Amino acid sequence: MKNKPKIVRVNRTEFELDDGRVYEHPVPLDYDPTIEDFQRIYNHWKGVIEQYVEEADRQTDRAE
Repeated sequence: MKNKPKIVRVNRTEFELDDGRVYEHPVPLDYDPTIEDFQRIYNHWKGVIEQYVEEADRQTDRAE
């Protein structure tokens, strides 16, 4: 299983991972989520994006 990054700080404009990387939200949030709530959101969308990339890779492999 892949090691999932852990959210250590989040506010309306950015979030920080346990390895020190800081990312701005594409659109500022309307509220300050809890770390736990944002971790669930992050994990969900990270999984969605990973599935999309894997499917795109499979389609590329079939086309070659």
